Amino acid sequence: MTLRLKIVLSLLSTAAALSILVRLRRRFPGPVERALESLRARWMAAAKAIGHAQTVVILTAVYFTVVAATSIVARLAGRDPLGLRGPGGWLPRKRATDTLETLKRQF
Repeated sequence: MTLRLKIVLSLLSTAAALSILVRLRRRFPGPVERALESLRARWMAAAKAIGHAQTVVILTAVYFTVVAATSIVARLAGRDPLGLRGPGGWLPRKRATDTLETLKRQF
């Protein structure tokens, strides 16, 4: 038996079992509801893990395609928005005369 046939048979048997459970739901609501609730809880746990993994992959791809590409283009264009290529990190400040007003507002 090939792998494709095994996958198709398992999907068909799962679909058949779920459809039987849904049909039996009308006759025996208690046990079927418990079985479906257990299945739903397991599916939601798996879906949460899959969603987390997808989020990490998608956000990583967005970062490297948008942010990194923008940075590369800015560097190739010669832009230095933070002034990192200058003589140093500090800019000389023109000192104003000390008055009462400038001493009150230091920032």
